[in-house]
Amino acid sequence: MSIQRYDFGNSIGYIINRTAKGFVKALDSQLREKVGVTVGQWKVLVMLVDQNGLTQKEIADRLGLEGATLIPIIDKMEKDKLVVRKVDPADRRNNMIYRTEIADALWDKMIQCALNIKEISLKGVPEENVKIMKDVLENIWQNLRLHFDVDCTSIKNNHNVASPVTTVKKRLSKEVSNKNGIRQRKRY
Repeated sequence: MSIQRYDFGNSIGYIINRTAKGFVKALDSQLREKVGVTVGQWKVLVMLVDQNGLTQKEIADRLGLEGATLIPIIDKMEKDKLVVRKVDPADRRNNMIYRTEIADALWDKMIQCALNIKEISLKGVPEENVKIMKDVLENIWQNLRLHFDVDCTSIKNNHNVASPVTTVKKRLSKEVSNKNGIRQRKRY
């Protein structure tokens, strides 16, 4: 009996994942070397630059992280005086996370690292191809969200946002189980 072969190294998912990991590794390396922060800390600061004073849960949700993964990152950032925790006056069970002046003073260096990685990674790639790539990747993401109800955080302008098209499609669909018991959305 012959087993069907699968060209994993040529699959879209593998190529996207490999590229994403390359971006993260390159950015982490530059941030550590030039600024002294990790890419995990950078992501937290990106959220706080957009909206200072988020709860740990809000940061975790926006980054698609588990709270237990985020806590040691914030602990280290607090120790390094990049953030401060303050009790939420509206709900004393929550901590609000705020950037410090030290983090703000390092922000331009962090941005420069990110822009440097972007410039290196896109060398020789025409702008029109970058736009097409972004559009295609967004379409792939929307297809996965619609058909498999993928539970990941969508970061669009640093907010959890479902696109209007997806929202309408979800309203026009219903979650059903197929004959194998796998849940999926059926479009109407």
